[in-house]
Parts: sequence; C-alpha cells; structure tokens
Amino acid sequence: MSNGTTSSLPNVVAVATATNYGRFAVGPVEAGIGITLGNALRRILLSSLPGSAVTSVRIQNVYHEFSCIPNVREDVTEIVVNVKGIRLRSYSERGVRLQLSKHGAGEVRAGDIELPANVELVNPELVLANLDGPDAHLEMELTVDRGRGYVSFEAREGMPIGTIPVDAIFSPIPKVNYLVQSADADLLSTPEDEGKEAVTYTQEELQGREQLLIEIWTDGTIDPGEALSLSAQYLAQHSALISNFNKVVAPPVGRDLPGAIAIPSHLFEMPIEDLNLSMRTYNCLKRSGITKVGQVLRMDRKELLGLRNFGEKSFDELHESLSSRELIPPGTPLDLSEDEMHAGLGEDGQEGDEGEDVDVGYGEYDQIAEPDAFMAEPDAGLTDDQDVVNAQVVNPVGVSEGTMEAAAGIYLDDEPASDPIDILPDDGNTDLSEAEAKPRAKKRK
Repeated sequence: MSNGTTSSLPNVVAVATATNYGRFAVGPVEAGIGITLGNALRRILLSSLPGSAVTSVRIQNVYHEFSCIPNVREDVTEIVVNVKGIRLRSYSERGVRLQLSKHGAGEVRAGDIELPANVELVNPELVLANLDGPDAHLEMELTVDRGRGYVSFEAREGMPIGTIPVDAIFSPIPKVNYLVQSADADLLSTPEDEGKEAVTYTQEELQGREQLLIEIWTDGTIDPGEALSLSAQYLAQHSALISNFNKVVAPPVGRDLPGAIAIPSHLFEMPIEDLNLSMRTYNCLKRSGITKVGQVLRMDRKELLGLRNFGEKSFDELHESLSSRELIPPGTPLDLSEDEMHAGLGEDGQEGDEGEDVDVGYGEYDQIAEPDAFMAEPDAGLTDDQDVVNAQVVNPVGVSEGTMEAAAGIYLDDEPASDPIDILPDDGNTDLSEAEAKPRAKKRK
C-alpha cells in the first residue's frame, strides 16, 4: 500500500447508500476471514440491534382480537397485523402509550397517531384501517417499548382483559446479504476526504487476499452505515471478553497492590452475587459501590471494616466465602493467616467502632436497679368476678405490697403526685378479659 498504512488492516468503503439501503466493502482480509466476518455481522444485524415496536393494543369496546368493529372494514385481527408494520423511534427507556382517534369515513393511517416528544414515526403513510360510514369511530391505545430482535405475543402473559398483545419486531434490519470475493484494488482504494488519509492498493499487494461485500436493508429507523458500525461494536465487545481471558489486569494508579500482585481478569470481573453472601453483607458492599470481586480483593481488612454497617461478622462471612472458593490470590491484602484474622487493627488490639460487632455501653442505664415488685398472676390475684380493684401487688419474695387500687398512683405527703388511674371502664362493667384488665390513665382536662 503506497501511503504507508499497515496493509494488514482492512479498509471499509461505502459502495452505494440510500435512505434504507447500504452496500459496503470490507477488505483486504486474509483468506477465510471474509466469510467469518460476514456470517457474524449478518446474524448480529438481524437479531441483536436495539429498536422500538408496538407491543400491545387496546381498542374501545373490543375485548379480544376475534371481534368486528361496526363501520370498520377490517376486523380486529387485520388491524393488529397492520399495527405490526408501524416503524418508529422511541427515545424513552420505559414504555410509551400512544393515542389514535378517528371519526367519519376514510382511511386510518399511522400518521393519525398522536405522538409525544420522545417518539418519532417513520412511516406515517401506513394504512391501519378503513372506516365506511359517517358514524364510524375508532379509538385505539398503542403501547411502544424498546427491545432487541423479535418477541412473540405469547411471551407476554397476564395482560388485563381488552389488551391485545402484538408480536414485537424490534429489529430495525429486515434483510442482510453478504458476498466474499477476491480483493479488488480499485474498489477498496479511497481518495483523501475530510481529514482522512487516502488509501491506495495495488493488485499485486492484494494477491491471495479477500474482500467482504455486505448489503444492509433497514426499516428507516436507523442509517445502514450506523447499523454496520453498531453490529461490529457488539461483536467486538463479546470478542474482547474472550481475548482478555486469563490475562492479568494492572491495578489503577494510586492503588498498587503490595508486591505488585496481579488479579486475573476473570476473577476481577466476577460479580459479588456469585459469593452467595447474606443480604446484610451484600447490601453493605452494594451501597458502597462494590460490585466486583476484584474490588474486594484490592481492599485490606481495615478498609472493609471502614465501610458503613460492615462489621466483624460481615468481614468473617466475606472472607470465608472467598477462601472456601479459593478466590483469594496469594499475596493480596485478604490473604490472611488464622492469627491475622483474629488480630486487632491497631497496635493496642482494639477494633474500633465499625459495624454491628461493637459493644456500646450505656452506663446510666446499667445503674437502674431491678424492679422489686411484680403484678400477681391473674389466676392467683383475681377472684372469679374479676375483682381488679382488690388485686394484690406482691414483691419478689411473695410478700403483699397492698392492692392495685393503692398502687394506682404515687403519693407524696398523702397527696397523689399525678392524676389517678382508672382501673375499670367508665360504664362500671367488670366483665373484662385478661388482656383488658390493665390500668388506664385518665386524660388530663
């Protein structure tokens, strides 16, 4: 190649483009690579690109798809089939509801749908139904969702009566074709354009090399060149997972591990859900932004115990889960011996104040003496007629301290220190259950 560009890298040329069509040449590539790329890209284009589609329909006074609507030429089944052809772009991550209302004779088109600002219709000329008379009336509500590929209506169950599920064709690519042929120097060479270097090949340089011709048809919601780029990115993302297998990942700057210990990438990217932790420990890590095992292995004991609500029990559970699965590489901060597991954080052996295992004392409550009087058992202190007023209050050794009536309040110098307590209801009814036989304070007027 005459411009000095590495000849092993292929060039991508747009051979022909239109609104819904694009033909592209990719090459030169080694023999056998063309069909590999072509097949992979074709399958991704047809099944894995994101798009939007109508997923359900509600029609006024219609409760199932095997119905007919007065003054409407098509039955409900035909209308649902026509709705599948609506192509649109939705910029909302959630489902969007669209309204359609049509009165009088004439055609009902997709352009009659009322669209919010985050939905764009591509084919407004699509005919959905035909109304035959001046009294004809059609009211519809359509739900639009985002997704990938194709989802059958049978996958959506539990919908309310009157909601008709629709086969959702999310893929914006209805057709893809590819062809592998010998590399053509004239086709793959491109002139300099908008800051891009000119790429020039000679036929001698391309001897034994191949080129991939790929044709892409779209539904108008995506540009063919953008679709080709997205499919290649999707393929590269999945290929990168395989290419990085069993490779070490260098720790970020400023967080070098002691002794430059490296963590394998497959271990580093393992989610903490795979550790089967308790909900408390899992939530502590999740709230702290720790979602990968590699993040845990970078931290030492002190850093983990410094997390909010993460105490000794949580640390022991996490360490046990990692060590039982042999997920702690030698030399990492969590590669602790049995003695280190039970050693304190500081030189004085104290653990500090983190987590649920800290014993917090409240001296002022420790000084409160145990009560020296208890209510007698109901069957021992109450008579058959529930004489609550005369129920006995006894001390721990069984010596009577007087009746409940006398114990209803605290007296200072023979005067009550607070309002009296009603023992019985205001109506004088003494037929009380055991749960109801409790003192009740009067409200202060």
